[in-house]
Formats: sequence, structure tokens, C-alpha cells
Amino acid sequence: MGKFDAVLLPEVKALEALISRLPAQHSYQKFLEVELHRTSAGKRGEEKLLKKLAEFNWKENHLILPDVSLSRSDVKIQMDSLLLTHSQAIIIESKNIHGKIHFDDSTGEFYRYDNDGKKTVMENPAIQLKRNIRFFDAWLKSKKLDLSVKGLIVFTSKECEFISKPQKIPVCKTYQLHDYLYSMLGASSQQPSVNLKKLKKIIESEQTPYKRISLCDYYRIDPAILIKGVRCVKCGSFGNGTIKRIYWYCNICGHADAQAMNNTIKEYFSLVSHMISNSELREFSLLESRHAASRILLKYDMEKIGEQKVRKYRVKQSN
Repeated sequence: MGKFDAVLLPEVKALEALISRLPAQHSYQKFLEVELHRTSAGKRGEEKLLKKLAEFNWKENHLILPDVSLSRSDVKIQMDSLLLTHSQAIIIESKNIHGKIHFDDSTGEFYRYDNDGKKTVMENPAIQLKRNIRFFDAWLKSKKLDLSVKGLIVFTSKECEFISKPQKIPVCKTYQLHDYLYSMLGASSQQPSVNLKKLKKIIESEQTPYKRISLCDYYRIDPAILIKGVRCVKCGSFGNGTIKRIYWYCNICGHADAQAMNNTIKEYFSLVSHMISNSELREFSLLESRHAASRILLKYDMEKIGEQKVRKYRVKQSN
């Protein structure tokens, strides 16, 4: 039997885990619930965009690459989606923002009014997209590839209304996506010049995924305050259980869970640190046996650092 992959939890699951392990009266609870709502909405918006892109048809061969991250020198960019033809590239950014949307070209400001009339000023996605267009154009030229690079911002929330749009960057809603892409692709007179398979291989070989840091580091939360113990997914209790072979048995509700320790280790990596020792696993999961902790750690495909007594295990970031 092969070893298990040690990976981080998806961002939404990691936030849920952090909220569940914070003391109920912690000052960050409400803030993190807002963060969870925002992150969940953003992920749903990205999924909606990808589903719509999967339905797109064009008369020429084309590729759609999701979540493209590239770097050049010390500059890194992340593109939600990238549509490629033999002659064009369209960078597609998704935004899940509701309310009345304002782009002010005279000041470069971007803001929205929510249903209660509250104004919120945000980072202007048009400026960010222009930066990505300049970067990708330069990146292509450095590979001696000639493509016309454009950009499109897609607002995925159904509850948004455009009051003003930027003049030089196209902005649309999800249901308008195909029409905008047809118009943008059809407006170019450039002749096909790039081999799509070759371009895809180059992009995939140079992907530089975003390296996540632990949420306690990101939000500056002391890991020592987190609630310790294996969490029962059925009753929600922490640390009230017994390990027998591969199963963790909850002493409160009797639930048997073969994934309980796996989930606990993923929570540690996501919330506390990307490296763990035998003693740190025991402290976080409230395990008493050093040998049991060793058996658990050896089930995972991780980089080993240091000698046996002070050995640390490093997680592989794959999401």
C-alpha cells in the first residue's frame, strides 16, 4: 500500500477549521466568518465562470487554461482563466462583488454601494488586469511568441449592477461572457502564428503556484490558543476519542472515522505550520503515545528533516 499525500486543506475548508478551533469568544470570530463568506462566494464565482467557459465554442482551435500563475524576475501574476487561440490571448478575471458597481476613470477608483447604501472602496480590478496584460505580453515576447493580449473582467454575482464601467477594459456579467468573447476574438485581424500545444506546454512547465502560508501566520493568531484534539465530524467534539488501528472512535457519540487523523494533520498544516514533529502532532491531536504518532507520520509521503529525535516532516503543497 502506497503512502498518503500530505496536503493542505482547500482554502474554504481551512477557514472553517480555523473558526471551529478558535475559542467561541475570540475577537476574530466575526471577522473570520466574513472572510469565510467572501472566500466561499469567490470560489463559487470561479466555478460558475469555469462552467460557462467550458460551454464556449469558437470557429478556430482554442484552449482555456484555469488558474495560471507565472513569474518573471521578481514579478509574479495569477490569472483566473486564460483563453488562447493561435493569434490571441484573453486574460479573464472573475469578481464576485454585489451591489452598485462604479469604475471612476478620472480618479482610478473602484467602489460599490451595497443594498443599504454603504460605500466600500476596493482595489480596482481594471488596474490589476492591465498589469497582468503588460506582464503576459512581455512574458510571451521573452519566449519569442507573438500573440495579441487582451483582458476581460467578469462579475459573477447575480446581484450586481454596473453604474459605470472603465473605458479601456471590457467588463461583463457571467451570462454575457460568450458574446463578449466572440466580439473580442472577432475584432482581431492578426494571422495565426503560435502552436497552441507548444504554448500550453511552455505555460505548464513554468507555472509558479501561489505558496500558501499557515492561517495563524496570515491572520497573526497565536497557535497556542487553538482548541486541541481530533475533531469528531458527527458531534463536533474535540479530543474525546480513542485510536484503534486506522479508526478514531468518538467517546461522546460513538462515531467511527477512518479519516479523523488524516483530517487533523491537514488542519495542522493549514492552520499552524507546514512542518510537524512527533511531539507537535501529539500536542495538537492530544495523542499520548510517541509510537502511535510515529506510525501515523510514516504513513505520509513527506520530506524528512533532521535526525530521528528532532525530526520534522514537511508537507507538500498541492492545492
